[in-house]
Amino acid sequence: MIEITLEKPDLSGSVYKRTAARGVILREGKLLMIHTDRGDYKFPGGGVEPGESLEAALRRELLEETGRELLGEPERVAVAHERRRGMTADILEMDSHYFLCRVCEEEAPLRLDDYEAEQHFAPVWISPKEAAAANRALDMEANPWLEREVLVLEALMSAGVV
Repeated sequence: MIEITLEKPDLSGSVYKRTAARGVILREGKLLMIHTDRGDYKFPGGGVEPGESLEAALRRELLEETGRELLGEPERVAVAHERRRGMTADILEMDSHYFLCRVCEEEAPLRLDDYEAEQHFAPVWISPKEAAAANRALDMEANPWLEREVLVLEALMSAGVV
């Protein structure tokens, strides 16, 4: 399993901890990713709710963001540990678990959160190289999650997972 740590030095203050589950869905050399009006690409997924397992969160988030149901058993292929400046607290500590998985062909209507709808979240099929290049071209300081997504994409490509 791939493990990535992103830590910004010299952070102090209140800490908000979060755990997330994200899907790595590959078909014919392309990944199913979420494209936003900012021009970035992210793995579908999101935060684990209280009392929810990683797999249950993955299943829920995939249906909400891609309209597709998870098929079979997902395989955890990577985890990214982040410690960076936060929005709801001084520091965000987040563990993002990435699962190689399959989804059904049929698409249900998306069930996006308000902020996701405002950013025009849209599921798209894109090559890993194109997604990484598009994200690298954007402002990582303004969009700190981009660094995580680029590093995970590059690690998955390097390991031959995608």
